[in-house]
Amino acid sequence: MKYIYVYPNEKFEKNVDNETIIRAWEEGEAERYTPEKFTELINDDDFCDVANWIRVIDEDESYFEISCLHRYDLEYVGYDTSQVDNSVMKKLASKLGDDYCEQLFWNSLPIIADCMGIPKREDDKNI
Repeated sequence: MKYIYVYPNEKFEKNVDNETIIRAWEEGEAERYTPEKFTELINDDDFCDVANWIRVIDEDESYFEISCLHRYDLEYVGYDTSQVDNSVMKKLASKLGDDYCEQLFWNSLPIIADCMGIPKREDDKNI
């Protein structure tokens, strides 16, 4: 879902990261609107806001893509994709994602995070 955040330019730099803006909203230091509500706000004759920055944030940005599937991938392993439509590709991608999460994801995640030097939380150091 996309939201429009309004955050004060006296407190935040224009290019502050999205996480800081969202945290500011959670702490009451910024405002968040749906696109429809923001449109209502700016169409009000009294709207004149030069004291704030405005940013559209897609809240799904907290997810990071791991992989993707293309017809070329199927062809590479010997399959004929000439009759494979998008619905079949989406179903195959979903099943591959499920398989990856069930078999590899949770085992690989901490190993790779450790190799990258990502620190653990203090309360999880003994895990």
